[in-house]
Amino acid sequence: MRRRLWMGGQLIAAVLEHVIREMCAELHRSNVPLSWRTLDEDELLFEAAVCIVGSQLVYEMALAIVSRLRTRKLLDPDALPNATWKRRVALALETPITYISNGHSHTSKPRFRNRIAYLLSATLSNVYGNNCSLREILSKAERAEDARRMLITRIFGFGPKQASLFLRRVGFSTDLAVIDTHILEYMRICTGVFPKPAALSTIDSYERIESTFRVLAQRIGYEVGCVDLATWITIRVAKREAFV
Repeated sequence: MRRRLWMGGQLIAAVLEHVIREMCAELHRSNVPLSWRTLDEDELLFEAAVCIVGSQLVYEMALAIVSRLRTRKLLDPDALPNATWKRRVALALETPITYISNGHSHTSKPRFRNRIAYLLSATLSNVYGNNCSLREILSKAERAEDARRMLITRIFGFGPKQASLFLRRVGFSTDLAVIDTHILEYMRICTGVFPKPAALSTIDSYERIESTFRVLAQRIGYEVGCVDLATWITIRVAKREAFV
């Protein structure tokens, strides 16, 4: 019985690995390389804000929220936030937002409005209020891991996952993993070890888990960031279809 279960798990792992490898090839064909050096500070701030808000909500809604704030001139590196600014942010999020997720249209009022206002306000103050910028932070980093650690200390709402996602989205590095429950599930299937999601909150634990994922990525034959994204897509669909 145990042998049959083990062989079944190995078969699922083999199928998933094949799908992920094919997905990586497709991502490589369709990907348009992006470089943070070509983005201005407004664009870098926009991407950081999406990652901050995305730690609270689904990505598609986070993108819609930050787009609304930018349209209403509430994301400005040159204007330090105050109490009035935070009230304006909360007020901007009082009305429902429409976004597309999984091919379906959703309309809902954003949750965590006051927390979002606080995180964005604290980040703007901590970066631009100290005569710094996101570009400067990235320019000072010798390695992607260094940039990730610096961002965690400077951007409120950034843990290792959000910082890694930001660095990927702005084209700083494809050698960092954006680890969430989908990635942990794949690691469990392949290795039989399931790290607790709470371990992702500290950078040291996160990097240990990331090292294990690097081994899986090397086996698939693509850079960590590509394998990570392909894995996330594959496991998300597999869960929806009750394959895993």
